Amino acid sequence: MEFKAFQTKSKALFVLTNVFMAVLAIVLLLFLLHGWLYLYTDHGVEVEVPNVKGMMIEEAETLAESVGLEIKVVDSVYTTKVPRGIVIEQTPTATSRAKRHRYLYVVMNAKCKRRIAIPDVQMLSYRQATATFEAMGLRVSNMVYQPFEHRDLVIGVTLNGRKLSPGERIEEGSSVVLIVGSGTRGGTHPVQVPDLRGKTLEEARAILEGAELLLGAYDFDEQPTDDNIGKFVVYSQSPLKGSDAIDGDEVMIMLTRHLNQKLQEFYESQSVYSSSEEVLQNQNTMHQDTIDDEWF
Repeated sequence: MEFKAFQTKSKALFVLTNVFMAVLAIVLLLFLLHGWLYLYTDHGVEVEVPNVKGMMIEEAETLAESVGLEIKVVDSVYTTKVPRGIVIEQTPTATSRAKRHRYLYVVMNAKCKRRIAIPDVQMLSYRQATATFEAMGLRVSNMVYQPFEHRDLVIGVTLNGRKLSPGERIEEGSSVVLIVGSGTRGGTHPVQVPDLRGKTLEEARAILEGAELLLGAYDFDEQPTDDNIGKFVVYSQSPLKGSDAIDGDEVMIMLTRHLNQKLQEFYESQSVYSSSEEVLQNQNTMHQDTIDDEWF
């Protein structure tokens, strides 16, 4: 009996010991897990959120990383009031507190302009068309009249001399030209085409209006910008200067920033068809006005 009682007590002690060790292991594991989470989440450790508004997105990312935060762009807008790529909003706000490794959410000004679909303004008045374009973020820089039975109705839209189709997309802020009906299908009396060489686009338009003619299609030998478009001058026109025309006719022009180079290219092309003696003679005797006359 005494042996059985001892054996029973030994088994109970073994079970109690195992239970105690298991509970101790669980407590120790929970303690270690709590400590790891404390360190991993930087519990109680916060940093001051920097002010990144007005910074380029790359500068904002560098500053945020220096204090342990990460930039996340949640939206982009387009505005001309600030440079492209600038941060215009942030969450959390500057000087607030946030834990490290958290996101700093920002809204930035788009680096590229939006592209807007050209509306169908055919047969609208030029006032309605202008209002439509301006409401969409586009500009109407000028109007060009062409013979058409209904005056002041839009019959076309161009950008840098290229005709645009409804639905075609162009950059927001672009300047378009409206082709507007002049109220007649043709003229009534003869006029002479003026010389437009060396004139800017606006000067050519004014000269043609004074001669009762219309500016038709025009193009540039290279893509102009808002800053340099005033430096382009006419180097070719059709009909040629001095041609007979009827009031209301169109004159098409080509523009360049390198007028002398264009004239030289023309002279060299003409020289190909001349003998060497004729070329030498022309170089010695031909006046610049004669060159210009042949050019046009």
